[in-house]
Amino acid sequence: MEEVKLRTFEEFESKATALLEDREEKRKGRSGHFSEVLFRGQARASWKLTTTLERYSTKQYSPEDYYKVVRSLRPALQSCTGKHWEFSDKYSHDDAGPPGSPQAYEFMVYLRHHGFPSPLLDWTRSFCIAAFFAFQPPTVAEQDEHDVAIYALREYCGAGKRWCSDRAAIFSLGPYITTDRRHFIQQCEYTVCSKRVDGAYQYSSHEEVFGRNEQDQNVLAKFVIPIAERAKVLDRLRMMNITAYSLFGDEESLLESLAYEEIGRKDASKS
Repeated sequence: MEEVKLRTFEEFESKATALLEDREEKRKGRSGHFSEVLFRGQARASWKLTTTLERYSTKQYSPEDYYKVVRSLRPALQSCTGKHWEFSDKYSHDDAGPPGSPQAYEFMVYLRHHGFPSPLLDWTRSFCIAAFFAFQPPTVAEQDEHDVAIYALREYCGAGKRWCSDRAAIFSLGPYITTDRRHFIQQCEYTVCSKRVDGAYQYSSHEEVFGRNEQDQNVLAKFVIPIAERAKVLDRLRMMNITAYSLFGDEESLLESLAYEEIGRKDASKS
């Protein structure tokens, strides 16, 4: 993983734009697959790239273990929300080959967007949306000086994917699914990491893959930006209509957007 420390958000915009332009140039000039550049914002540069499931539980889940959990949620959610999800009651993944999209993937994405612990690591195709998630959490910069991080991932860089079943491997999951509207508003994509342990796949840590520093696949860059840029960044994103409410669309996010507008933004202008 390449780590780049920056002084301003403008420097990040320039780096992100260069990555996107480089991808387009390589697509035109070479054969092979150059995947979308995916971005992820985190409010602390010191945080690792971990899934919400990793942060919630110390248990090592297999895809089948997690599927049983997902299946058990469906009756309560269908009863309380009036929504309906169709998927088999029986786990049927072929464990002989690499995992593709998990069974009940669309339902898993819905759960991820509503806060249920998930093995999916979420990304966005928009570096501006990633910046919002990095800078949005409320903070008082003068009392809590720290850096935020925005990651850029390129899974395929012109060659096919190499992987070994007994080593952790990252697989991206496509965006073309019927699921929660937040998935589309936030321009989301997801990755899952797994490896074979004692003959069966288990979800694994993305950090295990990124620690290998592969040069032609799963190429990761980490851009570190001072939190002092927060007010400027959120104001710029607000002009693009990138706010908590535009990205989540519920009453809580509306009030979060109004809190920034009526308190946070005004306080920042006085400092």
